[in-house]
Amino acid sequence: MEKLYIISETSQSLGDTNITTIAGDWELESDVIHFGRLNWVGNKDIPNGCRYTFVSQSQFPPDFENFSWDYTNCDGIGSGSVYIKSWDTFKTENEI
Repeated sequence: MEKLYIISETSQSLGDTNITTIAGDWELESDVIHFGRLNWVGNKDIPNGCRYTFVSQSQFPPDFENFSWDYTNCDGIGSGSVYIKSWDTFKTENEI
């Protein structure tokens, strides 16, 4: 699987975009582990209420800096510092 990046809003009102990736070779794990890890990171690192989506590098638009992302079908909504569960707890709760 190609490495995925998390594209997210930086705030609910500004419409600015942020890009995040996870350290390690998570794309080499099973899809369930890879997407689980992305959701865990998105949940805890994206500001509360901000939407995020996963994209591969091949899906990036040619002019990334001036592209307006559509979060209509987002992959998740961040909880920011409100979310404090460990990766092991997240795996158990989501049966990963």
